[in-house]
Amino acid sequence: MREKKLGPLLLSGLMTGPILGSGIILLPPMIHQTAGDYAIFAWLLMLGIGFLFAWIFARLSVEYPNDAGIAYAAEKAFGSRVKKLAVFYFIMAASFGPAAVLMTAGEYIHSLAAGTAFPAELYGFIFFIFCMVVLCFNLSFVGMVALIFSTAAALILFGSSAASVPYFREGPLVDGTFQFADFGRGLLLLFWALVGWEIVGNYSMEVKNRGKTIPRAVVISSLTVTLIYVATAAAVQWIDPGFFANGQLKLAMMLTPLIGSFALPVIAVLTAVLCMCAYFQVTGGAARLVASQAGGLFARRSRGNQPMAALGLMFFIHTVVFVCLMFHFLNVETLVLIANAFFICNSLCGLAAAYKLLSSRVYKIGCLFLMGCFSLLLLFSSPWILLFIMLTSALFVVNFRQLIIWKKVKRPFKSY
Repeated sequence: MREKKLGPLLLSGLMTGPILGSGIILLPPMIHQTAGDYAIFAWLLMLGIGFLFAWIFARLSVEYPNDAGIAYAAEKAFGSRVKKLAVFYFIMAASFGPAAVLMTAGEYIHSLAAGTAFPAELYGFIFFIFCMVVLCFNLSFVGMVALIFSTAAALILFGSSAASVPYFREGPLVDGTFQFADFGRGLLLLFWALVGWEIVGNYSMEVKNRGKTIPRAVVISSLTVTLIYVATAAAVQWIDPGFFANGQLKLAMMLTPLIGSFALPVIAVLTAVLCMCAYFQVTGGAARLVASQAGGLFARRSRGNQPMAALGLMFFIHTVVFVCLMFHFLNVETLVLIANAFFICNSLCGLAAAYKLLSSRVYKIGCLFLMGCFSLLLLFSSPWILLFIMLTSALFVVNFRQLIIWKKVKRPFKSY
């Protein structure tokens, strides 16, 4: 059976929905509350950084295609040790982040179904089972599902943003004093809007005509994501609550002029759709990474080219995480903080590899700029998360070195 390959539209669909993900629901009101009216400038700055970030990884994926994505580029640049460290960072991020994303959807459905006895964790777990079933199909089918979902969400959000313009507040659009600390914290929170661009490399082997498809898909996705994020953030920032019933969410206000009383149910559905798209991308990319690195059973694929054993491993890990959530050993905020920090570490590995491998001076300058930005963001993480990263990284490196020593000790005995 001929293997189906992704074109620009399907690949952009596989990227756009996940990159919007839960961020388009959570971030606009959160950033406005943090940075005030200067939030719109934080959005423009971070989305500009995101476009540069996406373009660098698109070029890296074209020149060094592999299911391992960033890890493969890291090996080409620095050897197997850095590659395995990049793999470790991504798997750790993919072990915590996707569950947090689906829990966001679960919490919105739980609020919509107020009065029922079912907790948000149960709704999140139901979404989890559904997503795992979808991931067992051919990737082109998953890309088509993500494309349909993300297109519908983008049209509704953009249409609602445009329809809410007559309800904007009067007076200056930017009011209040600029607070550098609040603005910086807003930028830190906005890193969640960048997570996803670096995963394009994990799908590079399943793309037709990589040299054209990947850059086109990144341009389509970048323009779409920027337009939707800026329009939604502007509407949330400048809409006047006086036009609407007290107690409504800002996003519900934004959707009300276009959708009316169905605003809250539509937000819940949009959240579920975008969060599932994010789960498809991150978990699918992580499974391909495991399949490319682990070998043996995990390297086996279905007729639809799906790494079923690796998906089974991700299913087990996420089930454990959901059990921890149900028994309140973990919460969503903790999951996001841990995943975000490991995503930054993984991105730094990729940017360092891109700096060494890409010959263009423009790309090298871009890599240095982004590494400086991301290192600063990482330093703003809480101390205990930084400690967790250092400890797990140290344990990983120590175990890896022990494995090398063990192989060297055993090798002479094999020669007799």
